[in-house]
Amino acid sequence: MMTIRLCIQLLVIFILFLSGCASNGDGKTERLALLKQTNPKPMDIIDATDSKIGNEEAVKKVVTKNDHIYDVVIVKNGKEMLVAYKIKHLHRFRMKQIEQKLTKDLNKKFEGIHFVVSSDYKIFLEAVRLNKLLRENDIPREKAKKEFKQIIELKEEKT
Repeated sequence: MMTIRLCIQLLVIFILFLSGCASNGDGKTERLALLKQTNPKPMDIIDATDSKIGNEEAVKKVVTKNDHIYDVVIVKNGKEMLVAYKIKHLHRFRMKQIEQKLTKDLNKKFEGIHFVVSSDYKIFLEAVRLNKLLRENDIPREKAKKEFKQIIELKEEKT
């Protein structure tokens, strides 16, 4: 009698536990946003045509060679280049070290360019949004430069 009662209690607890973990499908896309790869082409604010992409593509190749990184977006404004990327989940404990090494490697390979490197997801999202607006010509150059500066300020604020 006691074992049946204990089994029923355990079964009820187990069912309550499972029903508490069930999802209604709310926020599915937000949960997967960190895992999706956007892989946008690098953009230059001054010349947003694909004809003049040079250093940006080379920078992207250097960044994507890193085994810890799975997605990168690059936006260039004159001599300043924003490199925002996503790190694979298992390497998130070493984010600061990866960022420092990546910045050092980029500065060594590409002289004359000031790199702003960030693994922050908000910076990544803002850079992707700016990149998309530039690609679709939905934003004037002056406004794009202003938004670029705001993203850089946001990055500096975070560090």
